[in-house]
Amino acid sequence: MPDTDLPTRILLLCPAEWAAGAAWQVTQSALKARGCTVVIASDRRSLVHDARDPEAQVGLMVAQSGDDLAAALATANLPFVCIAPQASPAQRRQGFNAGVQVWLDALPPSAEALHHQLGWACWQAARLATLHTQMADRKWTDKAKGLLMAGRSLDEPAAFRLLREAAMFTQMNLGEVSRSVVRAAALAEAVNLAGQQRMLSQRLVKLLAQRAAAIEPRRAKALQDESCARVEANLGRLQQLADVHGAGATLALARQAWGLLQPLLVGKPSAAALTEADAAAEGLLALSEQLTAEIEAAGAGKPLHLVNLCGRQRMLSQRLAKDALLADLLPGIAPSRIAEGLTAFEAGLVELETAPLSSADIRSLLAEVRDEWGRLLRSLRDVQGAEAAAGLARSSEVLLSQLDQLTGLYQQSLQLILG
Repeated sequence: MPDTDLPTRILLLCPAEWAAGAAWQVTQSALKARGCTVVIASDRRSLVHDARDPEAQVGLMVAQSGDDLAAALATANLPFVCIAPQASPAQRRQGFNAGVQVWLDALPPSAEALHHQLGWACWQAARLATLHTQMADRKWTDKAKGLLMAGRSLDEPAAFRLLREAAMFTQMNLGEVSRSVVRAAALAEAVNLAGQQRMLSQRLVKLLAQRAAAIEPRRAKALQDESCARVEANLGRLQQLADVHGAGATLALARQAWGLLQPLLVGKPSAAALTEADAAAEGLLALSEQLTAEIEAAGAGKPLHLVNLCGRQRMLSQRLAKDALLADLLPGIAPSRIAEGLTAFEAGLVELETAPLSSADIRSLLAEVRDEWGRLLRSLRDVQGAEAAAGLARSSEVLLSQLDQLTGLYQQSLQLILG
């Protein structure tokens, strides 16, 4: 190890009487002559404060001072050389875990020897940190490869090649690119899940209305139970992803809104229950919209916006059917709500069709959505009343299935994952 690598600022943690001893005084003078600054923490009041010295490169500890020094050692976050004549194997293991790199039974015979031991502690700590970083990078790379393999149907060599090419293109190391890929995928998943909550808020009331209108009531009840389970699963997964999307406060409010809606879905769907459930669903929808927007803002970029937009189309497909059913069951549902939904869905579909992010699978699914949308519009034009509402309910489920698949394709798109 070259002398240029030797530390020049040393933190000494020791009992006051040891720092005042003749042996250390001679060593300290010699260290100063070698260009070193020694910061001494030797009493109870200064231990933890001095251990936070931001300029210290290495520590020298005399392990004879009990718990105070142990606390200071943990606070310092430095590589250490420890002088501990009586240290047990268990104490040495604890010291290694806390940052001790070198153990000595006594002061070395010369300041030069001690200086090299301190330098060795720095080098060893840096080497271990590099190994830990490499191990962490390998884990991130394995996760990123798995995402690419699952989302793009790639084998492992092709997924690794994509990551390596992305690292070269962005002038980042492979670990940084891999972490970015994993974070991008997590944000896309979170946007998708939050968008599903918007859709489910509307679908649940739509299914409740189907039961009230006796439109395939058994199937509607089964889909309603499935949707409730899906809301719970989404909320749980979004909580797991909270560190990534940072929208925990809004997520908590959305969970509270779900708590208000959930009990209204139980029992016979009377007109009063439908009215109350629709109001509660609107509250969940508003908070889910806010949650989705906050998560999208955390990731930025056009691909994540398209995941959000496609997810919003799912919601609109359910909202249209819900409003049509409620218009036949409840007084005061304005026809303008359905007209607004039709306009919003068409505008969203056009934006998806003209977006630059595309693939053969995405274009094929968009064509299917367009065809089903046309059938829905023709149904609304050619029939009225309960028959139109039933047709709209059926088409909304077909559109939901198609848009679920389409949102998944946007979520797994290479442009989104690689940013």
